[in-house]
Amino acid sequence: MTDANAPRPRRAAAPSGREAFRRQIRAGFRRSLGLTTLGTVIPGAGLTQTRSKRLGWAILTLFLLTGVVVGYIVLRDGITNAALSLVARPSLLQGVAVGFVVIGILWCGSIILTAIQTRPTRLDRTRTRTLAALTTVLVFLVAGSTFKVAEYTLITTDTVNQVFGTTATSDRSPGQGVQVATEGDDPWANQARVNILLLGSDAGADRTGIRTDSMIVASIDTRSGRTALISMPRNLLYAPLAPDSPLRARYPSGHFGQPESACAQNSPGVTGQCMLTNLYVEAEGYAKDHPGAYPAGAVPGRQEIRGAVQQILGLEINQMVIVDLYGFQQLIDAMGGLDINVKLSANGTKLTIGGQHDASGRIFGVKGYFQPGEQHLDGYRALWYARTRAADDDTHRQMRQRCVVQAIVQQVNPASMVSRYPEIAKILKQRIYTDIQAQDLPAFVELVERVQKSKITSVALTSTQGVYSGNPDYDLIRKLVKKAIAAPKPAATPSTTPTTPKPGSTKTKTPSPTTTPYEQC
Repeated sequence: MTDANAPRPRRAAAPSGREAFRRQIRAGFRRSLGLTTLGTVIPGAGLTQTRSKRLGWAILTLFLLTGVVVGYIVLRDGITNAALSLVARPSLLQGVAVGFVVIGILWCGSIILTAIQTRPTRLDRTRTRTLAALTTVLVFLVAGSTFKVAEYTLITTDTVNQVFGTTATSDRSPGQGVQVATEGDDPWANQARVNILLLGSDAGADRTGIRTDSMIVASIDTRSGRTALISMPRNLLYAPLAPDSPLRARYPSGHFGQPESACAQNSPGVTGQCMLTNLYVEAEGYAKDHPGAYPAGAVPGRQEIRGAVQQILGLEINQMVIVDLYGFQQLIDAMGGLDINVKLSANGTKLTIGGQHDASGRIFGVKGYFQPGEQHLDGYRALWYARTRAADDDTHRQMRQRCVVQAIVQQVNPASMVSRYPEIAKILKQRIYTDIQAQDLPAFVELVERVQKSKITSVALTSTQGVYSGNPDYDLIRKLVKKAIAAPKPAATPSTTPTTPKPGSTKTKTPSPTTTPYEQC
């Protein structure tokens, strides 16, 4: 039985009206924080839970549709080709920049509206300030990101318009240039081979005119990607001029520097100025003295160097890329420098920074020396490592240049380059020239992918092959190049029958060009 006098258990006291109100305020505050944050991560999502839910659903739907379209294009074309297809269309790129600005405004507006409409009516001062601070931070994050993307998009538009042309250059003859296919899966279906001339110029405040300090032709088989890098000796004499070269009026022999006296006209008292490296500045000087000698819009130096290289190698130069040395230095600094295994010269001595030889062969003007071994080089020292030749010769300098190019490819950090994108874009606009067209960029990216998967060899034109810069045999050079770029023959089945040379057969064979793997330094 139950004791009637026993005390009954007390019921939990119902919360007072003030406590219930406080709980409601806290719950509303947490909801406001959550929906505002959600609207930052997914545009419009937070707004769908407010009285402006129609606007929220409209923004969210627009965001999702945009994501679906972008995702489809990326899956269809790949992220690289999709991005380059956009970059190749500057007018479309400008529309994208405007689109990002509009998206940023809508996005920020939805965040602010979400915070306002979800804020409890009688929120205390501390929580009000907290919500306002969070909303401000989120708006700044979204605004900063979208407007930075828009800024980079406009910078890209300007850079593409200046670096990559939209019309054919007048520095080459009609019919030259790549023939990128406009239909089909293979953009290179109509172009069996592409030859790209890479020039490093020594243009600078302390220089008169432009000298092509380094010259490399990348000859690419577009189907296999097999590539030969042909290093051109800078001191080649008597380079053959193009058949339609205006300089033939000065050099009727058809060779730059014959007679040599004409080469020194722009440099009184200086001899030996008839090297290939001086052809660019020679053409500029001739055009200045003979207005109208070159077509309107043409750059005489580029036209002459392109024509001469074609005659020397027996290859049609389809595209040209020129970077001046100061621009190269700036690009290396922008990427944070290079790690290089610095080696001694071919003579076993330290490589010099600067320096040249006097008439007796002694080196003067040395600004410093490279210590051998692994080290980190800034732009200035990386440039000099690629340029130095006072301690050995041009052949070994060409090898060092290829090592520097290889280090750039291996060590470039995309994240670091993006963080300095405006600076890099400025360098590209001011220091680099190319006649590759913007609309062909996606095709060239595909070509580079084929090159990376195939064999890259380096072709050196040296005395070992019978090429002497002071008295070059250009017929021999063309034979060497033709042999170097020829498709490899299938392995022949060994014959057990000895072959007997025919009587009177004295045919001289063309020596095999010296080729080395590009990766070896």
